[in-house]
Amino acid sequence: MAKSCIACGKNIGLLGVRVPLLGTEDLVICSDCFDKMPSVINELYQKRVYPTKSELLTIKDEVIQQLKASNYNQDTINVVTKFLDDKIARAKDPENSEDGKLLKKCPVCKKNVNYDTEICSDCGYAFNVVDVMEYQEIAKIYNARLEQIKKNPYYEYDCVVVRNLSDGSTNKERIEEVITSHAMQGWRLVTMYSNELGKNTMGVAVGGVGGGTNTTMCEDVMVFERCIKAGE
Repeated sequence: MAKSCIACGKNIGLLGVRVPLLGTEDLVICSDCFDKMPSVINELYQKRVYPTKSELLTIKDEVIQQLKASNYNQDTINVVTKFLDDKIARAKDPENSEDGKLLKKCPVCKKNVNYDTEICSDCGYAFNVVDVMEYQEIAKIYNARLEQIKKNPYYEYDCVVVRNLSDGSTNKERIEEVITSHAMQGWRLVTMYSNELGKNTMGVAVGGVGGGTNTTMCEDVMVFERCIKAGE
């Protein structure tokens, strides 16, 4: 269904580029109008920059002034203002380390890291997912992980290797024996692949006449899985 750009009123078809700054398809901006906006809006929307709260407050004032000077309508200004207000509400001003470097606190493990850090080295938290999930939600999931692990099913694994026959053909009978034997013990074949070992060359000479074979030797690797504790 076509939508109208809140800035210029142009209809945006299904294949047209529409920018929902507030995450709703009811208020969209066409690509032409979006490209004419201050570049910092694009940087923030694409999550290429992560300014502090103080920097965002300054950015907001400058952007709104530029939009008014460029004669954008009030609906567009309201949407951009709400977009920036949401960013400001989630942003924090960084702390300073002893050597004067800007720091920010990981919301999961509470470690102070450099302000430009993207992934916490202690717990693996990715700072650029802040707009996808709230800090508190991520921290709750992380802190409850041990309880969830206890509820998960437990598995054990076995790896069996069967080499090809001397002529390079698959050892079908041996593979069937292994699979059947494991199945009778509750194992399930989850994956199987062939691993090339090299070439096997054999030569024979009879009555002065020589001949030979050149085969590719492989081994078939089977991985079995067996549940040893059902999930809760």
